[in-house]
Amino acid sequence: MNLSVTVDGKTFSVEIANPKADPMIITVDGTEFSVTADASGAVSAAPAAAFVEGSETVTAPIPGVIQEVNVKPGQTVKKGDVLFVLEAMKMKNNITALQDGKVQTVNVGKGDSVAHGDVLMSYAVKQAAPAAAPAAAKKASSASAPAAGGDTVTAPIPGVIQEVKVQAGQSVKKGDVLFVLEAMKMKNNITAMHDGKVASVSVSKGDSVTHGQALMTYAA
Repeated sequence: MNLSVTVDGKTFSVEIANPKADPMIITVDGTEFSVTADASGAVSAAPAAAFVEGSETVTAPIPGVIQEVNVKPGQTVKKGDVLFVLEAMKMKNNITALQDGKVQTVNVGKGDSVAHGDVLMSYAVKQAAPAAAPAAAKKASSASAPAAGGDTVTAPIPGVIQEVKVQAGQSVKKGDVLFVLEAMKMKNNITAMHDGKVASVSVSKGDSVTHGQALMTYAA
């Protein structure tokens, strides 16, 4: 349902995806709101999941040459979509989206040579708006909850873990080698893309891993 609503002399474009849904997702001039009605019939609105610009980057897992670029700025991608095809060691490797998002920038073109860790694209990730707290909860203590886990380091390609150089609680710096992964008879260093503290390590020496498998998480 599409509406044109005028408030105080200003006209807004309003789109309601499903008027019978609860909550209703209403888009006002491009901004989504989640609208619900409480038991008294009063209506409350909160921003729906919003894209956070530049919140994630996609990097080259190994050196190679870009054979295909399947994305462009403004495009929405889903987890598992093939973003790029990278040729390395005479093999084509699909670089896929590890989560849903919206493409912000694409930094490479077909035929470009890239090094390990080069940023291929950045994208905005949807983050759900926090749920409104019940009235009773607002009177309770506002002490902060413990922070959950932070970023995850994943396997860029299938292979076997040859070395694990980190452990839970360890602080790492950008560029530090976290793991050594053997793939296609070559050893690949998996390095830290930023400073942080290790929350957990999910693999051990000798483990076989698949593309995208979590190797470790940073503390938030």
